[in-house]
Amino acid sequence: MTHSSLSAARTPFIRLLVPLLAGIVGQEALHLPTGLYLLPTLGGVVLWVLFAQRGNIETQYRKRPLFGWGLFLLVFSLGAFLHALGHRSQPLPQGFYPVAIAHIDQKATEKPNAYYCPATLTALADSTGHTVPYHERVALYFGKSLYARRLTYGDRVAFEFQPRVIEASSNPGDFDFATYMRHQGITRSQYLTDSQWRRLDHAPRSAFWEWATSRQSQLAYTIDTCHLSPASAALLKALLLGDRQDFPSELQQSFSAAGLSHILAVSGLHMGVMASLVYLLLYPLAWSEAGRKLRPLLTLFVLWGYGCLTGLSPSTTRACIMASFLLMADFLGRRNSSLNALFAAAFFLLLYDTDLLFDVGFQMSFAAVAAILLFYRRLHFGQNSPYRIIRWVSSCVAVSIAAQIGALPIAVYYFHTLPLLFLVGNLVVLPLLPVIFGSGLLLLLLATLHLPHGWIAAATDLMLRFVEWLSLGISRLPGSHIEGIWLAPRYLFLYFGTTILGYIAIKNHSKKMLWLTLTFGIAFLVTDLSTYRPPRPEAVVYDDRQTTVVELSDREGCYLLLPDTLPPQQPPVGEAHRQQAGHRDYTLLCPGSAPVEKESLFIAYPFARFYATRLLLLDGLDWQRVSTDRRLAIDHAVVDRRFTGRIADVVRLFDVRHFIIGANVHPSRTRRLIKECFELGIPCHDVRSQGAWIYSPAP
Repeated sequence: MTHSSLSAARTPFIRLLVPLLAGIVGQEALHLPTGLYLLPTLGGVVLWVLFAQRGNIETQYRKRPLFGWGLFLLVFSLGAFLHALGHRSQPLPQGFYPVAIAHIDQKATEKPNAYYCPATLTALADSTGHTVPYHERVALYFGKSLYARRLTYGDRVAFEFQPRVIEASSNPGDFDFATYMRHQGITRSQYLTDSQWRRLDHAPRSAFWEWATSRQSQLAYTIDTCHLSPASAALLKALLLGDRQDFPSELQQSFSAAGLSHILAVSGLHMGVMASLVYLLLYPLAWSEAGRKLRPLLTLFVLWGYGCLTGLSPSTTRACIMASFLLMADFLGRRNSSLNALFAAAFFLLLYDTDLLFDVGFQMSFAAVAAILLFYRRLHFGQNSPYRIIRWVSSCVAVSIAAQIGALPIAVYYFHTLPLLFLVGNLVVLPLLPVIFGSGLLLLLLATLHLPHGWIAAATDLMLRFVEWLSLGISRLPGSHIEGIWLAPRYLFLYFGTTILGYIAIKNHSKKMLWLTLTFGIAFLVTDLSTYRPPRPEAVVYDDRQTTVVELSDREGCYLLLPDTLPPQQPPVGEAHRQQAGHRDYTLLCPGSAPVEKESLFIAYPFARFYATRLLLLDGLDWQRVSTDRRLAIDHAVVDRRFTGRIADVVRLFDVRHFIIGANVHPSRTRRLIKECFELGIPCHDVRSQGAWIYSPAP
């Protein structure tokens, strides 16, 4: 009897993974109280009791769905409960505690204006020095200094405790940084100057992690001293150690555009190369029975040690757990499914941390590996060719295409870039990667032992420079990639749903499953088209503390009213929202710009008529130059920081129905302006506290 690759018979962990995923996603979407999950738990227990009732074999076989549904409900409740438990906030102790003591969880990472360190609060102290235990993860940003740069794992610091809640961006289309940090267990952050903190001592909570982080730092320093070019050293640290702190952002963008960004994160590809190298070095052990037993255990030990040195990211941990299942099966002489090992790795990782489900690295890593395991053999058309070069090319093409089937939609969803020439780079880089790995490891070994290593450093640098040149060359080719692609989450659901159903239909040669796949896709598209609403004309005042940006957009174009001059190469705020709406270009209107007149729009800075709505940007003195016998009607007046007058001065000239106070206006002045609007009975919107102002006039 044959089973599908996705059947519960060959991949029993899928029975545990699917309900766990459902519970985590359900809790993330609904935020239900933990007590409600007693109901599905009780339901699962009742179904198991009914299944366990005695009967003949035929009766027990007919009742097997009771066991399956009972297991589903129990694991569903477990996933939801663990996710809710992970986001349960600890109340602050009563009293006044101006000082906090924190344990640094990661070495300082350089940001544009500060050094960032995720930390765990361990205690709060009052003015007398009395401390109370307290546990909370916070994001600490230290002002740039030599002392802050030296912070590393295990350091304990004391600082003035004045954290701020990490708020979600109010601008439409912006990255939801608050949710991203919440999935890392962090909801508050604080910026600290040198006078607001001091280092107490070095007391790591885990001696093992202390050893791993110190070894990683030492290896990174060794790479920096091996006489490689700066870009090559940064690339080698990313490949071997997963350290991308010094990796240039321009080079990272070129790797992404060339479809080679997956080699920068230590994942299954790197662990597979490492396992192959270790297996090759341990080949003499295969000459004896005891050696053949010992070989997979030593390989597994090396892989977990290497994973710890690279920080045990979700993709690295997944690869290590998969390797543990497969190598232990080899050690015990039993067969094991790679797909089942993948599902087991996902299950145990999510049991440890449910927030990993929302990590982009976790999603892309598992999707890529699952696609390789499912589609590689069917895409490897040249596997039976008598020519080795054809088998090699076919294998590289099959791996690249299979990985992109799983990971590419997720990458496009998050990064909005579609690489079109990913096969070109992967055909060259994938075969070269084991050579770079081997030479890099040999370079580290020789440099650590203080042996001559100039020749291997030169060879490694040459190969790394070639990879850099290849990624830059591919990214600069016309048509190498498409930017500005925005996918809604429902299209990811459509893609993966039809892909899985279609695979099962082809694998099992099932016409019913094929018709189900086509019906699902057609019904989804019909529903999506029937509910589609074209973009409406929109006026937006963005939440930007530097300048006031007023955006007027419709199908015909996009126009920005901007009172300030932006720094070179800095786009105005709202780029993501404009890209999402399909506005790749925009017209910038500043003081002195020529008027723009169309059927639905007229702009003569600082005035604008957008359909039937009249707007005025109060930035300086331009608005005072209006001379008229009667007050002009203004629907919305936007106040910029350059406005130095009073609301009463404006209403003498204009009949303003609504004021919008820009986010760059000082808070004390904002309070005075709000008070004036209240006294005059005119409604107002404070962008700083209420978020971006969005208005859709009737077309």
